[in-house]
Amino acid sequence: MLMSMPTGANAHIFAVQYQRLVNPVSGAVAPGTLLAAATLPVVVMVVV
Repeated sequence: MLMSMPTGANAHIFAVQYQRLVNPVSGAVAPGTLLAAATLPVVVMVVV
């Protein structure tokens, strides 16, 4: 179930803090969160 969770926002926080690769990191976090919103209910139904 943990594998279906979205990427943590920590990557974005560190990218902003160190001013490195902010756009690519935010571009990776946003779709991952959207996909997790679609896949997490399916995984929960399969596991439970």
